[in-house]
Amino acid sequence: MLTKLEQKFDLNLTAHYLFKDIVKYTVIIVAIAWILHVLGINLESIIISLGVVGIAIGFASQDIVSNFISGIFVISDKRIKVGEVIEVNDFKGTIKKVGFRNTIMINQDNYEITIPNSVLSKNIYKMYKPTEDHRLRIIATLPHGMDIHEFKEELDKIMYEYNWVLSGKTTIFSKDYTEWGPKVEVSYWITDYKYIDCGKVTILENINKLIDEYKNNKKNQDKI
Repeated sequence: MLTKLEQKFDLNLTAHYLFKDIVKYTVIIVAIAWILHVLGINLESIIISLGVVGIAIGFASQDIVSNFISGIFVISDKRIKVGEVIEVNDFKGTIKKVGFRNTIMINQDNYEITIPNSVLSKNIYKMYKPTEDHRLRIIATLPHGMDIHEFKEELDKIMYEYNWVLSGKTTIFSKDYTEWGPKVEVSYWITDYKYIDCGKVTILENINKLIDEYKNNKKNQDKI
């Protein structure tokens, strides 16, 4: 029945989970109310008698209420959806489910991570769009005497061989000068967020390769 209703109203996967949560909680509340009615229990007297207890429970359940309210804002914002890739508090993964209290993601190791919705509403999070370009930044220290422009040209030749690297958008600039040599920041733009982690490793490996080649060539020249 739920599936037919979802198809009728063309609900997406995020709305699918929310719709099921709403139906589930509604059924539970109605069922409890009906059972109490059948047993002849007066709901008004229960509500009054639980007033003081409810206040105590209210203080104890502040986190639950906070997560629930935050969940409403997260859902109404419509930015976080099932299938999106986000990063928050050093946790990165693909959204599996968006609920009223928690949001569940799957990380790269295939572990489920449950994030309280209050964390999403109170903290800055990154969203990775598969259709947008992303920039990778790498900090490296070049040895003394190494020409930065020649280094960039050689690194570009290597990196532009990868089909996920955008050519012509490389930037490199000096950040500091240390006792070991100039510290530079190298930036490359990539076409898919899936290559963010492995892309950084690839850039760093090629940088180290060029540095090693420079050091070896310098040693050979010094021997002559």
